[in-house]
Amino acid sequence: MARLEAVGRLTSWAIPAGACFVAFLMVVNDVSAEQGFGEIKVQGSWAYTTRARESGTEYMASIRAAEGSTWFLLACRPDERFTVSLIQTEQFPFPLKPSSSVQLRSNSVPTFSIEGKSIQNHLIFLDPRPLRHVMPSIVQDDQLVVSISDQNGTLHNYTFPIQPNDLALKPIRSGCFDY
Repeated sequence: MARLEAVGRLTSWAIPAGACFVAFLMVVNDVSAEQGFGEIKVQGSWAYTTRARESGTEYMASIRAAEGSTWFLLACRPDERFTVSLIQTEQFPFPLKPSSSVQLRSNSVPTFSIEGKSIQNHLIFLDPRPLRHVMPSIVQDDQLVVSISDQNGTLHNYTFPIQPNDLALKPIRSGCFDY
């Protein structure tokens, strides 16, 4: 019975993770739902997968916030293009500005702000350039806290349990992080 419950919990979590990947790619890359993905694998709280492209393999990993249906997604394309986004499976429960400051913090990285651009009210792209330098430190920590500012300036916090991630983030680390 315990195994059946564990499988049920994993399924209820992995299906939204897969939907998150597909939704992200359909928005970013204008791909159709029929394009093939690799198997969705799980390590700790991370769901990760690959997608074959003509230019090579794209790697994606996503983790759900402790506060609900917000996902932190990392993607690395064969050309080393790094994408970082926050995805709400329905929509954020507060209005977003088209462009706003998003704060990130972890034990080894003090709070810093980064520009976030929102698409509709369910997807925020973070500027990946400064993240290439701090992500190696962040992914060593136990958790990441992301604070999103709504249109009134109120911060909404989302906590992501980062560990373990050695398997889930290995190809993203080697392809898109600056060490």
